[in-house]
Amino acid sequence: MFNIKLPLPRSITAWKGVPHHEEVDDNPLQHEGRVRSFKHERGNWATLIYIDYEPSEDMLSWMFSVLGEVPVKCNIFSEQFHISLSRTLILKFHWIESFVEETKKLCEQTDQFNLELLNVRAYTNEEKTRTFLGIECIDCKGVLGHFVKNVNKLLAEYDLPAFYEDSSYHVSFLWCLGNELSILDDQARFLTIKLNQFLIEHAEARYINVNKIYLKIGNKLYVFKLR
Repeated sequence: MFNIKLPLPRSITAWKGVPHHEEVDDNPLQHEGRVRSFKHERGNWATLIYIDYEPSEDMLSWMFSVLGEVPVKCNIFSEQFHISLSRTLILKFHWIESFVEETKKLCEQTDQFNLELLNVRAYTNEEKTRTFLGIECIDCKGVLGHFVKNVNKLLAEYDLPAFYEDSSYHVSFLWCLGNELSILDDQARFLTIKLNQFLIEHAEARYINVNKIYLKIGNKLYVFKLR
């Protein structure tokens, strides 16, 4: 028998921004001391489903003001602000096409909704290597919870982990190295009061209109509109 190497489907090879092989240098010094949660391997693609969040200039100023309120050295997020709707997943290359299509279908079946900013909470990543301050938010109509439930069903089909059972939807805006949860937790109550004072003065910043869902696979970004 001969081993015949089949070509990749054109629908995959035509994608821009998704190179099949990519060498990654996991040097923490190049990422402000942050450590990758999992080892990069060829054919495995870091994947995240999330809501994009663009804070107003006033909200961004409020976030920067918190830097002077916390007793540990923190950094403002220099990357895109977002609300995670999944863990950081490992997607096999040959799953990408079907996973994208199924996620798109879920979005097309989901209504647009609003999120309300509530309070400040402290979080850590699973490895306890970083601690975050985030603004917790809620969807009073339950659309988001229903969407994430359907996403979890999709993930189960790929034998991927579901989102956290005690999930707290939030926008992380500050981070620091190490497990500083107890220290930042003590600050959360005071910062929540400060946040609520800000939202009273800037009522337009209290709500986030969600009309799109973002899916990032490797360095390829997909944006799906909600109905």
